[in-house]
Amino acid sequence: MTDVTIPEDYLPIVDGLLWKKILKEGSGDSPTIKSNVNVHYIGTLFTNGDKFDSSRDRNSPFNFKLGVGQVIKGWDEGVATMKIGELAELVCAPEYAYGAQGSPPKIPGNSTLKFEVELLGFQESADNPTAKLTLAKKKKDQGNASFKAGENGPASQAYKDGADLLKDMAGATPEQLQEAGPLRLALLSNLAAAYLKLNENGKAAEACLQALEIQNDHVKVTYRLAQAYLGLSEFEDAKKIAQRGLEIAPGDATFTSLLNVIASKQAAFKKKEKAAYSKMFS
Repeated sequence: MTDVTIPEDYLPIVDGLLWKKILKEGSGDSPTIKSNVNVHYIGTLFTNGDKFDSSRDRNSPFNFKLGVGQVIKGWDEGVATMKIGELAELVCAPEYAYGAQGSPPKIPGNSTLKFEVELLGFQESADNPTAKLTLAKKKKDQGNASFKAGENGPASQAYKDGADLLKDMAGATPEQLQEAGPLRLALLSNLAAAYLKLNENGKAAEACLQALEIQNDHVKVTYRLAQAYLGLSEFEDAKKIAQRGLEIAPGDATFTSLLNVIASKQAAFKKKEKAAYSKMFS
């Protein structure tokens, strides 16, 4: 138990030991025990606000398996209440943090801690082909719901989790492999669409290239790859892929229109580049 007074806007998860305040609502399901969760966090001493750790400062999210003791008890129980995209503050009494011993030199003994935690995503445990297929379908449905709601960050995480599940299908039957290929293709295609919405063009291109390894004449994926290269200002690659799209789907107006956009943007880019050089040497 803690002697520190906890403000009323923090709701108890475990009475006298763990509290939570939601700063931004998330969506979808909460992670279950043994899920691999992906979070960003900032850890501070509750009494004076001194920061002792931050994944954001390292620009590197933290991953752990939920509910198996890899992290402090406050995290195991607090993160289990969160949804994807949720940003919350967890206040942990010493018994749910580092106890009487603390974690010197930054965390004294018997410290009550506050963590700002954002649940970026999670992947439920799946250790056989049947479980992987079931969970990948669930991730696709979650991603679709988020995408339709305009929540492209959670959508991209759900699609990525689903696609990653199907990377290794060791022990799968021929029927399961036949099901896994099209499902992974759909997840990667949708992932590319979500990344394009987020202006993450490099990641979108990577997702498309993985999808085209499964089916190299997929029209939507080819179009999205051309869009991604255009977003990266890689005009020649964008043009090449759009022309490939016309070979796959002759006369498709979307590729013809995209080629016009590429030509226009490339001309504007060259004009701007030329002006910059002229200014530099004038």
